[in-house]
Amino acid sequence: MSRPMQRSREIGIALLLAALLGGCGQSPSTDGASSHAARQSRSKSAAAPGSDAGSIDPDMVNAVNVTGTSSSLFSMKFKFESRPQVTSPLQVSILMIPAPDVEITHMRLLFQPSEGLQLQSGRSVDLTDLSGGKPVEQQITVVPQQSGVLSLSATVLVDTSSESISRTYAIPLIASDHS
Repeated sequence: MSRPMQRSREIGIALLLAALLGGCGQSPSTDGASSHAARQSRSKSAAAPGSDAGSIDPDMVNAVNVTGTSSSLFSMKFKFESRPQVTSPLQVSILMIPAPDVEITHMRLLFQPSEGLQLQSGRSVDLTDLSGGKPVEQQITVVPQQSGVLSLSATVLVDTSSESISRTYAIPLIASDHS
């Protein structure tokens, strides 16, 4: 990849990460307890009956859908087990959450690290035990080789009895030289 294209990609990832981080803030509420109760009620009602969505770690965040095409078949969340540090292995927990009313026969995840990020785990994972709505967790390990905004891409190939789709997600991280 040419240097200007690489620089444009880095700027794009930085803007995407800034947008994600900007969306994390909340405006102050005059009645914190009632707004918290309303959010709890909404999140519990959003979980489908019989699904394990209520047991998902609240520290997990949605991976960024790079293609912008949504999928009603599944969603992807992730979290880091520690802060990303240059040359230190970083455990990434990835959670695949099938929709409760969909029977996924096969799912394949393909991982591709950006420049400056080394993948220590296998590049692909095949999942077959995907009962409707039951989340499946996958652990992978990456090692940041430089400081700054880095990204791990995950392309997901999904087969059901009636269709096959693919979606690409970005898992952004900011690595630093010191703790």
